[in-house]
Amino acid sequence: MLDDKIDHHFNELSPLDFNIYDDYCLFEKLKSEHINYQVANDLHDYILGIKEQVGSVINEEDEHLAVVYDFLSPTEQNDYYRFLSKIESSTQKYLLFLNKK
Repeated sequence: MLDDKIDHHFNELSPLDFNIYDDYCLFEKLKSEHINYQVANDLHDYILGIKEQVGSVINEEDEHLAVVYDFLSPTEQNDYYRFLSKIESSTQKYLLFLNKK
């Protein structure tokens, strides 16, 4: 199942461990758990890094990364990329929220 594959991969080095498919509204999760700015920023950077890797695989730009991500089918890679875009947006929103406090 895609959820389990991605959850394990995502949380391997993530600065914040959470089941990424439990809740699409990451903003509310970060807010309710009072995640500090540094951890949220580290999470944002981590998401961007993975998103860049997955995008590179999808665009067939890096054969080494293609091997790393071969545990996902092309459809799953696209799903993962879209999901990373959603949680990147939520993390950016949370960082802006913290900056306004």
